[in-house]
Formats: sequence, structure tokens, C-alpha cells
Amino acid sequence: MVCDLFLYADDSCLVYQHKDLSKIEKQLNKDFANICDWFVDNKLSIHFGEDKTKSILFTTKNKAKRTENLNIKYNNINIKQYSRVTYLGCILDETLSGESMALHVLNKLNTKLKFLYRKNDFLTKPLRRLLCNALIQPHFDYACSAWYVNLNKNYKSKFQIMQNKCIRFCLKLDKRAHIGAKEFEQINWLPVEQRFNQCLCVNTFKFFNDKCPLYLKDIFDPSEHKHMETRASTLRLNQPLRKTNYGQKSISFMAPSNWNKLPENVKILENTNLFKHKVKDLYFQKLVSENKNIYAY
Repeated sequence: MVCDLFLYADDSCLVYQHKDLSKIEKQLNKDFANICDWFVDNKLSIHFGEDKTKSILFTTKNKAKRTENLNIKYNNINIKQYSRVTYLGCILDETLSGESMALHVLNKLNTKLKFLYRKNDFLTKPLRRLLCNALIQPHFDYACSAWYVNLNKNYKSKFQIMQNKCIRFCLKLDKRAHIGAKEFEQINWLPVEQRFNQCLCVNTFKFFNDKCPLYLKDIFDPSEHKHMETRASTLRLNQPLRKTNYGQKSISFMAPSNWNKLPENVKILENTNLFKHKVKDLYFQKLVSENKNIYAY
């Protein structure tokens, strides 16, 4: 086996998975040396500075405390190992807990909301909502499947609190005003958890319509119904067996759970934007019907 190489513009990521640390180290060193040699042969440069070339070992919290560092090097140059790295704007820690990225996002959200409050006197209600959609909402969504999914209840609660603050700003409500289904409908936003589930459903929709990135094809496992003739009957995902809580938070487990609950007439839609809005309507209907007081922070 060889390492997987992920490329995006001028960013390169070399990944290898194995239970044996020594085999990980051996394979990474071998393939990393091959890449460096290729750069030299083609008269290209590779930056070995600590800010440019890093290594990280993803493992569980218990193993992270007692696992030795990887010894990755090229000639006499050692590659330093970090407990967290930033890749394509997403902060990944060694246990994939998502906490580092969550703190980073919450800090950005808080800073931008404070900035908007300072300009509040000059903003109309439609403009406040427009600015929140443009400056704040993207931070909730960006790479959420890589960090939000593993957050504990405390961090998820903080994100809901932050979203509620944004809603109060947009609707010009008191800082302690209750936020419920009515307010979410007014602003036309889903609560953070439902927004994340909507994103999962949209990615699954893109998978079935050949519009998704290639890596998602390795995550999703479509069911086969040979004796059913309708297209909707084939639009289902097999849910893998996951016994641990960590495994049940994975995209491969959560996506089928959300997707398979959708009505068949929604799954067979051909337009991505239309599908996105239909799913949003379904979550709104569920939110209103439950009529619970769980979003009043």
C-alpha cells in the first residue's frame, strides 16, 4: 500500500492509515522522500519551514497521551509533529474533536457580531439580515462536516447561543428575548443542528446526482434494490455498523440516518437548490410541530 496524496492548488497532503505506528512512519518516510526527489528532479522547490511542512498523528484521546511522536524526515531535515494543523482554512486537532476549530469560529463570529452592533444605528432590518448572511453564516457552514460533527454538547450549545444572538440582532430584539420557532421562521434560518443535517442531506443528494467530490464516493454506500423499478426506491444508503459513540458521529453513519428519512418525492428532485429548499421546509415543519423551548438561551 502507498500513501494517499491530496492536492488543492499548491497545498499537498500525504495521508497513511494503519494501526501500527512503525508502519505509518516507514510508509510516510518512503513516499515523502519520493515526492521530494521528484521535486528536485523537476527543478521545483518544497518549503521545509515549520509553518509550511508539518506532520500530525490522528488517534483517540487515550492513545494520544501515550503514543510516541512520528519521526518523519528527508535527508537531514526533520519534520516537526504538531497536535493540531490548519489545512485549507480548517483547524484539525490530533483527536479530531473539532474543539480547536470551534473556538476559532466562535471567536470570529463574536468579533463580527460586535462590529455589526457598533453600526446598528445605520442599518435597516433587511440590511442587518443581509450582512449576517454574508459575514456570519458562512463561518457556521465552512467545513462543518470536519469539525462540528464531533463537538460535545457544551460546544454545540455555544454555537446555538451565538446563532440566537445573531437572530436578536437581525430582528432587533432585546438581548434576553426568547428565540423559538417563530423567530427562526422570521429570519428564515434553521437552528445550527438542523442546518448541519441539511448540509449532510445536500451532500448526499449531490452524491446520487454525480455532483459531489470524489472522496464522498468512498464514504457513502448506496443500497441495491434490484426488484424495484422506481428511481426513488434506489435512492437509499446503507448505514454501517458503529458500536462506539465516536463511530456514530461519523459522516458515514449520520448521513444515511438523515437521508433515508426524507420523503421519496424530495429525493428524486433534480435541482440542487430546489432540493435544499424542500429539505429546509421539512425541518421547519418539524421545528414548528415540536414547539419546544430548547432554543431559548
